Amino acid sequence: MKKFLIIYAHPNPDSFNNAIKTRVINTLERVNTLYNVIDLYSENYNPVISLNEMLGEVSLETKRYQQLITESTNIIFIFPVFWFRAPAILEGFLDKVFIPGFAYRFKQIIGKYGIPVPLLKDKNVLTILTHGAPALPVKTIYINAVKYRFLLGFLSFCFNLFKCKILQLWSVPFVNANIREKYLNKVEQIILRQNQ
Repeated sequence: MKKFLIIYAHPNPDSFNNAIKTRVINTLERVNTLYNVIDLYSENYNPVISLNEMLGEVSLETKRYQQLITESTNIIFIFPVFWFRAPAILEGFLDKVFIPGFAYRFKQIIGKYGIPVPLLKDKNVLTILTHGAPALPVKTIYINAVKYRFLLGFLSFCFNLFKCKILQLWSVPFVNANIREKYLNKVEQIILRQNQ
């Protein structure tokens, strides 16, 4: 049985990101699929790592989030792009929750060299990024750095890359309502496919 976890990072309840989250939830409810939501801003999540956490302490809050991740079959990240990365609140969440021993481990190759081994490779992951910029400059001048930083710098450590999909939605503040509806319909179709 499928169980989705939505990890959401946008502070504005009137944002297009919130419309995406709402469409995802409505789609899952329409097909009677279980889901949980981690709304980092509404939970007033503290993304700052303490010294104790740096030294290996895992808080009860982090354990709760890890349990939600463990229980899920599908994880959906929804966030806007800020300065070619996720919002700081989500970056801190990744740092504090997707830690070695839970999300990945290192396998020694030779000497001090090793490779990450994903520990969450059974999960299907969908990442929905909203951009203010159009696709052309991001994909050419900036070699799609946002996508590949998230894919290679995070997802590849924790998940099976063949089970990860990144959907980029372009020029969100500048497109008309028809384009936004097309974006939402695309999100819905992906959710329905992942739910099969």
